[in-house]
Amino acid sequence: MIIIHDFGIDLKEYAARGKENDFPILDACPNCKCSAHGNVHRNGYYWRFGVTDEETMKIPICRLRCLVCKKSISVLPDFLIPYFQHTIHTILKGVHQFLQKKKANVSRQLLRFHLIRYYKNLNWIHSFFTDLGQVLGVSKDRKKVATKYIIMILDFGESSFLRRSWGHLSSHFMAN
Repeated sequence: MIIIHDFGIDLKEYAARGKENDFPILDACPNCKCSAHGNVHRNGYYWRFGVTDEETMKIPICRLRCLVCKKSISVLPDFLIPYFQHTIHTILKGVHQFLQKKKANVSRQLLRFHLIRYYKNLNWIHSFFTDLGQVLGVSKDRKKVATKYIIMILDFGESSFLRRSWGHLSSHFMAN
């Protein structure tokens, strides 16, 4: 199970702090909802990469474990999309640059992968914004719709969008 947490810092600061980041203490297990004090324990860390246009950093991801249901919980910083190494900012910037017909600072294979995932989930993104009360029309022009939603995501705030949309219909907006 993954919890997306707002640490209020960027990748560089998170990497510099390492295991000294301000990891959340959970009052209840998000899986079984058991709220008995002390049932969710820190269970170590695993390491993964955070990739931007400029650099790649190895960062710790805190693991928690519920003593009741035995479920492992990973606390992922909100600048990373689950199962992706590139930051949300890097991915959305590349997609947005492509949609604006600008040169993206990423390999064309990786950009193609991100574009396919993004286009595949346009209905999911539409559903999320509709559930928030946005009245949105549907267009037949996929590129126009994709551009509209990338601007809405950027206006909403990349990390805020990821945190708020996590678990809407499926796990996240770039899910397979």
